Amino acid sequence: MDLSIQQLRMLREVADKGTIAAAADSLGYTPSAVSQQLSSIERVTKVSVLERVGRRVQLTDAGRELVVHADIVLAEMERAQASLERVNERVAGTIKVGLSESMASRFLPPLLQSTTAAHPELTIRTEEFPSELSGVEAVRSGQLDACFVMASSHAPVHDGIVFEPLFRDWFRIVVPEDSPWGQGRDEMGLNELAEASFVLAPYRVWCGRLIHAACQEAGFSPNIAHEIDDYPATLNVVAAGADVSLVPDLGLAYRPPGLRILEIAKPFCRTVELAYRASSATRPAISALVDLAAEVARDLGLDVFGD
Repeated sequence: MDLSIQQLRMLREVADKGTIAAAADSLGYTPSAVSQQLSSIERVTKVSVLERVGRRVQLTDAGRELVVHADIVLAEMERAQASLERVNERVAGTIKVGLSESMASRFLPPLLQSTTAAHPELTIRTEEFPSELSGVEAVRSGQLDACFVMASSHAPVHDGIVFEPLFRDWFRIVVPEDSPWGQGRDEMGLNELAEASFVLAPYRVWCGRLIHAACQEAGFSPNIAHEIDDYPATLNVVAAGADVSLVPDLGLAYRPPGLRILEIAKPFCRTVELAYRASSATRPAISALVDLAAEVARDLGLDVFGD
């Protein structure tokens, strides 16, 4: 039976996503390309691996059996690659990494500089993902080698994915320089902002939900005047006179003039982790990425785990 690694990966993705179109989008192929490869699997194996149920597809018994073995084969192939890289004793090649906007704006530039300095044969390519969950799915499918994610945002737990804690990213209160909120103080309780108008990340993103939960714990629901999923834009709006925002340290990379930053009396944070496949855990490139990320976080003054 002559099946390619890519065919097995496509079959597994269709099994997970439920439609050929969704699997194609996840893997970066056209639906027709995925359909052709699945048809090729059926020609080679001489059995049907998929059947249509309405607009969706589902695995046949033979397809489910093949996916079980596909998972084993794909994991073993990655372990073999890791073994070869360790034998060469070189941190080299290209790794594809997913990240969010706030990670890209402040964290990515020094990470790339540190990588070039420490491992000139290693290239990092990045892709921004709208949610951590979609980034984890891209890691699982092989579209990415790793992805920076926020802790507690990767439910349900994914078998075969390692979540490496890197650092805590603490939230701060941001107000206009001449704002009456917290005037003459360095710290405020969230409960004191119950009557304020907020500039906040949308509830649909994990940080938005985290902020809402912190406000609820403080006894109020935030009155959102401006919903913005972009920290530089948020800071500009606050500097222009909007009441208040809650922004993590990574989001404070480029502060426009006219802002005051206050500590939160009962602080809360998001935890940044690096997600990667367990089968790639021993790859020198992945180990180097974990170490470099912790080093960059330390240099930026972030709260690194283990320090």
